[in-house]
Amino acid sequence: MMEGMDFEGSRSSSGIRAHARPLQISLIFAIVLGFASMACSVILDLGGSAEVWTGEVPARLGWIATGLEVQAGDLVSITYDSGAWSPWPGGEYDALGFGGDPRCRCNVLKGVSHAALIGRIGENEPFLVGTDFRRRIAEQGELYLGINDVDLQDNAGALRVSVEVHR
Repeated sequence: MMEGMDFEGSRSSSGIRAHARPLQISLIFAIVLGFASMACSVILDLGGSAEVWTGEVPARLGWIATGLEVQAGDLVSITYDSGAWSPWPGGEYDALGFGGDPRCRCNVLKGVSHAALIGRIGENEPFLVGTDFRRRIAEQGELYLGINDVDLQDNAGALRVSVEVHR
């Protein structure tokens, strides 16, 4: 839950973008002791600004443009929220993918689990996202997300993903 924010929203090709300034995040903690429980709210003011995108990444469409422009030095957080996809009929995998031979010619990104969630900044080299990615980015350009598979025609399903870009 985000509080005290001035939202300005827009749609990208497959999700919703929101711009927030300043960023405050409320976290709820619950402590359970025997039969008694206590909850508290903590607000962290991270300062600066954040761009947020939440949307689906379909397995059949290749690279999905998030509409988020990343600058060198930005902190990018990408989280797998839900869903399942498959690089072939009948499978069902999360953002970690199938595993299998990471050197398969069917992978966009060699050395990484087949059908894993991957990302790319602009036309730069792809990188593994998996279920939780959080790093400072050295490249500049639009953030794209996709499945680690080059044979898209028989793919099925989609993953729901959340992205935050902090400047």
